[in-house]
Amino acid sequence: MTDPLKLASEFPSADYASWRKLAEEALKGAPFDKKLVTNALDGFAVQPIYTIDDQDDATRLIHDVLTASVEPRDTVTGWDIRQLHTHPDPKITNAAILEDLENGATSITLKLDAAARQGREVTSGEVGVGGLAIHCLADLKLTLDDVYTNLATVGLDAGAAGVPAAALLAAHIANSEGADEAAPAFNIDPIGTLAATGKLPCSPNDAISHSANIACELIDLFPLATAISVNGAPYYNAGATDGQELACLLASGVTYLRALTDAGMAVDQAAGAMVFNVAIGTDFFAGIAKLRALRMMWSRVLSASSAQDATITINAVSAEMALTKVDPWVNMLRTTVTSFAAGLGGADSVVCLPYDHLIGLPDGFARRIARNTQLILQEESNIHRVIDPAGGSWFIENLTKELAIAAWAKFQSIEASGGIVKALSNGSLKSEIETVWQAREKRLATRRDPLTGVSEFPNITEAKVTCEAPDLDTIQAEAKARQTKYDETVGKDLAAMMQAARSGATIGHIFTDLYGTSAATVIPALTPHRLSESYETLRKRSDTHKSKTGTFPQVFLANLGKVSQHTARAMFARNFFEAGGIEAITNNGFENADTAAKAFGDSGAKIAVICGSDPQYAELAVNTAKALKSAGATLVYLAGHPGDARSDYEAAGIDEFIYVGADVLGICEIALDHVLAKQGEK
Repeated sequence: MTDPLKLASEFPSADYASWRKLAEEALKGAPFDKKLVTNALDGFAVQPIYTIDDQDDATRLIHDVLTASVEPRDTVTGWDIRQLHTHPDPKITNAAILEDLENGATSITLKLDAAARQGREVTSGEVGVGGLAIHCLADLKLTLDDVYTNLATVGLDAGAAGVPAAALLAAHIANSEGADEAAPAFNIDPIGTLAATGKLPCSPNDAISHSANIACELIDLFPLATAISVNGAPYYNAGATDGQELACLLASGVTYLRALTDAGMAVDQAAGAMVFNVAIGTDFFAGIAKLRALRMMWSRVLSASSAQDATITINAVSAEMALTKVDPWVNMLRTTVTSFAAGLGGADSVVCLPYDHLIGLPDGFARRIARNTQLILQEESNIHRVIDPAGGSWFIENLTKELAIAAWAKFQSIEASGGIVKALSNGSLKSEIETVWQAREKRLATRRDPLTGVSEFPNITEAKVTCEAPDLDTIQAEAKARQTKYDETVGKDLAAMMQAARSGATIGHIFTDLYGTSAATVIPALTPHRLSESYETLRKRSDTHKSKTGTFPQVFLANLGKVSQHTARAMFARNFFEAGGIEAITNNGFENADTAAKAFGDSGAKIAVICGSDPQYAELAVNTAKALKSAGATLVYLAGHPGDARSDYEAAGIDEFIYVGADVLGICEIALDHVLAKQGEK
């Protein structure tokens, strides 16, 4: 039977050569490679279009390798929806956990406070700062009251105190119903801690070795658990490329794999005891390719290690680097992208950060949105029901391959130079990542990499999002009241630490007995960054000015002619300056220079930007600039590239030009400095 529906049968067949010819004609002489080819920070080129001819033997094998590393049951249950909890009060956190689990979350991660993460006692002023005040078994029991740990995975984020915190959680779960079915994520990670904080309480080798020994005991006690976390987030959030993060994940994973097998684990068991924590940014396709590349490369590592099982456990988390403090509502879109990419890339669990994560403690609404983002992706979109859904896309297959090649080369370089610990200790890795961050900053400053709500479409008058301010005095007092006296020495094995925890030993006590009281290893830590940080610095100065004076720093838009003539550049100028916190005073346009100058004088602004069309500039720009200067404008800008008229415009008093590709951050910072100085501020 012939197909009666012959789609596109009346059109000639398409081929790359024909498309390329049409594309070059549309470019009208502009270079194809410059306009349509994207150069990734990892050093490879991303083409505007891919065809089957771009497939080779390597790309054809990717899908087969990835499908072999996925459990079919994962397409039925979907990934694990994991909620992060950081509220310092165990009672409030417990209520939030139960609400999350009742409404769609399937697991949780508990981030401990600054005191516990550094192994300090409850007398520290950092109790409750930056996380949960969990210091003893009583604190943990209060946090996990009515939580069935055999049904919901409980993960830890405990920093340098990963081993003592794991002992507390193990002691709690071991006494719970169904302990043999529990699958906690203990997330012990001395390498990630060293990268993020620059400190360890002992030498890196000792920390890794002891963590591996404890991991063996944890897996013996809880066969379904993961004990070691291989964390890529500190690298990515410091500005690393996807390829650099992958290389660091591989180098750290191999280091842990060696330590676990040296501690007595079989290689398959050792691989199963590890979870890879991957930060996902807002480049949707890169996020998918990153997880696919990681799965493929780790499969290669395991194959070279004679492992029989090629599966990998991946926890994906929204990258903090991609989130913003200004216009945080847009973070809902960003985390939807990160969660979608994580699901399509094959993550086993996903942490979708609340939209107000950077501002403070999320409320029930923010947590609900984070949960529902993933629930909609699973229940409405069903993206988990296909193994490797990106497989077969010529673009993503090639992106996966190129990313894997770049990451593997960097991984080999790290290994050849002595491994991940040496790369961190000698500062070489930090230097490389800082170089990449500087490249990112240049792209951000010129809006080549735009940030919605920050550098593009800013809304400086938006209502600020506020979060709960916890009562730390009460939380610290209650934490002290839950402590019991324990003066005995704690052993270094897991059983001894668990028994000490049951007898009242705190994380701080166990930590001190294990490592002492001072950091034995101190190196320069990776510096965390966010893409929006420089813009937010300018916006914060602007907000401070408004809180003092009642108005934002302002720029007057000297719009020329009718709305249809100036609106494009007026909107461009408004977005340009308001991205830096300088409010634009707009209007419907002026017929001549004198009326524009008078309106400027009446506005009270100190600086102005001329907005109009090129023909208007040829006729009115010079006179308008002179009139504005005569009216008291101390800085005059022109919206648009000056071209050959630059010298004439500058002679007339135009100080700077704003156009696509101009340095938004640099120009706005100078303008802000100027306006605030004129008003007696710094």
